[in-house]
Amino acid sequence: MSVKIILVDDHKLFLNGLESILKNELGIDVIGTATNGLELLELMERHSPQIILTDIRMPIMDGIAITKLFQKKYPRTSIIALSMFDQEDDVVEMLDAGAKGYVIKNAEKEELVEAIHTVSKGSHYFSPKFKGIHEKWTAMERQTKDLKLTRRERQILALLIRGKTSQQMAQELNLSRFTIDTHRKNIHKKLGIKSNLILVKEASKYLDDN
Repeated sequence: MSVKIILVDDHKLFLNGLESILKNELGIDVIGTATNGLELLELMERHSPQIILTDIRMPIMDGIAITKLFQKKYPRTSIIALSMFDQEDDVVEMLDAGAKGYVIKNAEKEELVEAIHTVSKGSHYFSPKFKGIHEKWTAMERQTKDLKLTRRERQILALLIRGKTSQQMAQELNLSRFTIDTHRKNIHKKLGIKSNLILVKEASKYLDDN
């Protein structure tokens, strides 16, 4: 059975080229294309893809917003980022949002096909240069779960480690500054750490050791 996918990218020339490359690939069925998140949501009313292959930076609704929404509304559909951006922050943001894969746009077709089939089977796929980032992120998720942090607290801890302020966290997570500060207090209490500096240092040290 073919893996049903929808492609999302605001550059139509790239989108058309990607569709042309994948539509004849055995085991992959491109059932739709969209240039932004709103067009994708319209397609979702008629289709049930297993995979969404999406760019990150797009107008109207970007890949991060798409991934967060799909975690809640379409949890059975997996998201793979296909982006020209290769910075750690971009990869971590997509991981935090719930992406199951991340492939750089200059990858070979064979790698992209492998990513699609790997994620369709329930696993994660990250281009070789991102595997270290994925491993660190996974280690932090495991550690913070062991410490009984909630998913929201883990999200805030990840943002804190990346140097985000409470105001920036509030904007990114669509929460109030008061709510962010309350979560931060709970994190400090659960971890037994009073200083933000020490919190970041200890968490970063754990990631470096794993």
